[in-house]
Amino acid sequence: MNRVVALVLVLSLASPTWAQAVSAPPPPPDGESPPPPPPPQSPSEVSYYDSCFGVPRPGTGRFGIGGEVIVPLGGSSGGGGGPAPISLPSGSGDDRAWLLVAVLATAALPVVLYAVDRPAPRLVLQRFACPTFSLDLMGGAESGRNSAGSGLVSTRLSFGVSHVAADFQFDGASSSGVSAFATHVLLRITPKEHVDGGLAIGYRRSILDDRIQDGLEIGLPHKYALWREGLKTFALEIRPMLLFSSRVEPSLEASFLIPVAQVFHLRLGGRVYTFQGDLLWGVTGGINLTL
Repeated sequence: MNRVVALVLVLSLASPTWAQAVSAPPPPPDGESPPPPPPPQSPSEVSYYDSCFGVPRPGTGRFGIGGEVIVPLGGSSGGGGGPAPISLPSGSGDDRAWLLVAVLATAALPVVLYAVDRPAPRLVLQRFACPTFSLDLMGGAESGRNSAGSGLVSTRLSFGVSHVAADFQFDGASSSGVSAFATHVLLRITPKEHVDGGLAIGYRRSILDDRIQDGLEIGLPHKYALWREGLKTFALEIRPMLLFSSRVEPSLEASFLIPVAQVFHLRLGGRVYTFQGDLLWGVTGGINLTL
């Protein structure tokens, strides 16, 4: 009897230690690392305001915004009158025909390049999808066959979202220059790595002394991105346009955009066009500020 009581007492004292040994997990095998920690939770999606109205960054959303401001570098007419018009060979019709051919060729080139160009970087597509506001202010000088040299100031305000945009433009000049007002609706294509543009359809009204020229204007304004680094872009911007009035009046405008900072570019270029068959040309300069 005493032996049975002693055996029960020994088993009752050893049972807690045996239970702990059974419940403890087995040690990992030698040479095997512990399991990796669980992956961190993904951060919340970037807000619309941050992705559209902040400085776009790759991988921070599908939206971006841009605007541009061009400040005139000069070009107002001096008190002693403008320079004498440059003499050209006779026959303004020949000048108009050559300019018309140049406008058509310039409009066809981006269509060909777009077909073989590579897809645009994510940052470019991000900015394209967001509301875009731009303000252009250009200053320069202009001359022509039947007009003396004059200073000019041009203002262009644009707004766009994705594939649809609109612009409003006003050109002011001295008494011997051409003043104009124009507005367009732009149907934009998805940009590629080097080509960005669209179809512009609108109205233009130009005034020179007592002559008025107005009508439907159609063109393919576009831009060639020659070099990119973040938001810095060295590009050539071209605007080939045709004005359908009493006759077809071609115009061609081109500007280089030279990057200085992420949102700051210099602009330098010129334009050539016809007013009721008379050829005019000029140079412009300014800056480009993207917000």
